[in-house]
Amino acid sequence: MNLRASVFLSLLVLSGSSTIYAQERLIEKQVYALWFGVRDISRERFNDNENLDFLNYLHSSPKMAEYQYIGLSSHLWFRGSWEADLRVGMYDDFAPNTIYMKAIWLPWRNLGFTAGFLSYPQLINDFSSYHRLNDEGYYGDTDRNFRQRRVHESGLVAGVVIPLNYRFLHLTFNLNGGISTLSTFREEVTQKEINTNFRREIHYETLPSPALFFFPEAEFRIDCFNIGKSKMGIQVKSSWYRVVRSVDYKRDTYDWTYDSLLEEKVDNPVHVLTKFEFDFGINLTWQ
Repeated sequence: MNLRASVFLSLLVLSGSSTIYAQERLIEKQVYALWFGVRDISRERFNDNENLDFLNYLHSSPKMAEYQYIGLSSHLWFRGSWEADLRVGMYDDFAPNTIYMKAIWLPWRNLGFTAGFLSYPQLINDFSSYHRLNDEGYYGDTDRNFRQRRVHESGLVAGVVIPLNYRFLHLTFNLNGGISTLSTFREEVTQKEINTNFRREIHYETLPSPALFFFPEAEFRIDCFNIGKSKMGIQVKSSWYRVVRSVDYKRDTYDWTYDSLLEEKVDNPVHVLTKFEFDFGINLTWQ
């Protein structure tokens, strides 16, 4: 099932639950929010060597946040000690590409546990420039177009949650961790030797890259005024994500004809990757 289908199914399930069970008071409280946010990606970069390292080309800028997004979220309080949270984000193409869903169990008033799933996209840009700069004697990539690959970081997350509520003020801390991987992909680079007709093709197939991550979050909500039985408010949320991983791959090199094949497996060094997010929005709460 692809990400868009998963998002649609998740929204359908939550909306169906809200419609069907609210009358039976299975759901005691609901909050829905619309927000705008920024996402900043930082990655450790190494000098080029004899192997292309895709993580050196992960989109990252020291001057500004790399991504801006809008999103929708829903938080449900069930009878008993259970809650559910769903966040869906998108870029300016308005195609859902980020999802974060989790179940929350609160056996105590100010301490509980969470478990869920997250997935968000990142861009790997202009990686063929490695060949143009390092493969002497060749036109490094005969495809002159700007190469860009979108990959998803997806994983399972679990942790502890500390909710603090006082009248119209609501503060929540999450200390999460888990295991995630980047989506795999294939790329093909075609080269031509300068001043000859000799050609070479390099085929890349990345391998799964599971790694542990650390993921703290904080959210602050204020109930500003009442609208009938509902409350309109504002919210601020931030999170920090850290993972250490490499992107290894299989590389097939064909010289001149497909009969001349060199097969290799490349193990790249690990990089420290971090993601910081900050978003601001409005929400509607009713019981």
